[in-house]
Amino acid sequence: RISISQRRPSVTGLLSGMNLEEALVRIPLLLPICGKAQGIAAQRAASAARGEQEPYAAEHTQQLWREQALAAAWRLAIDWPGLVGRDREIPLLKAAQQAVDPASLATELLGFLPGLINVEDSEALISWVEHSKCTAAAVIREARQLEFGVDAPHAPHLASGEELQGLALAAMAHEPFDPLSPLGAGIEVGPLAMSRHPLVDRICSSDTIGALSRRLVALLLDTMVIAGHLLDEQSTYPLSAWPLGGRVGMGRANTARGPVFHRVALDESDRVAEWRVIAPTDWHFAADGPLVHEAGRLGGDPKRVAMLVAGFDPCAPWSILESDHA
Repeated sequence: RISISQRRPSVTGLLSGMNLEEALVRIPLLLPICGKAQGIAAQRAASAARGEQEPYAAEHTQQLWREQALAAAWRLAIDWPGLVGRDREIPLLKAAQQAVDPASLATELLGFLPGLINVEDSEALISWVEHSKCTAAAVIREARQLEFGVDAPHAPHLASGEELQGLALAAMAHEPFDPLSPLGAGIEVGPLAMSRHPLVDRICSSDTIGALSRRLVALLLDTMVIAGHLLDEQSTYPLSAWPLGGRVGMGRANTARGPVFHRVALDESDRVAEWRVIAPTDWHFAADGPLVHEAGRLGGDPKRVAMLVAGFDPCAPWSILESDHA
């Protein structure tokens, strides 16, 4: 039996009564993980609440892809090596962080995954996993070994597009609002759901991609997409702001883990009446969320659970506590 205890405080209540412009400055400081995406989603929500057009579209696109690239580099250099007993790849991470332009950053990011950019079908993907010497491939191989004896994965509820927008609207409007247990907590919104790489859709239906490895593979394929957009100077994002009436607006921005949503309510003097946020980790690690349901099939094996958690890619430090009762 698996239970999740979260100790992430809800900090947006501190913004109530604050002037909007000051609140927008504070958002990336209060929510520093994926801070660019948090700030952009906040600006989009604020503009929608004011009845204005979405601001800074081109600038936002560049900032979002860069932040996603650095998050992917951190995952590959810091989070994943320990899963297979390897040292953290600090020089590679520093090279990515110090990249001065999008093309250089894309090159550094692809350096974590040599040869993966040439993979075009499922068979080639499995061959890359089996033969590549990079840390990421070693993690996938370990996950596939741990899958032996695990029940076949169920079809996850992958939410995207208009369905996800509707779920976010409903979750944000629900009373009482609890970001650590939002409505639709059984859904997934990460790279498996975003399906930004053409091979991701084949993962869930493939007999060779099991319960532990499918999300890890989706994360790697999404890294290829991020690198591709860094190299594409014409890359754009669709509009992601919704006026909800009554000086209330919702905005969205993508992170490497999935979309983050902000809902802002303003009074007539442009002070914050209420500010609500839902991030991918809120859905994935809810008390009745997809991680709990997936982990229940793993027999309490900490190695398997750790690999599963890595596939959901939490945006905060985490640990597994073993107990006779949980």
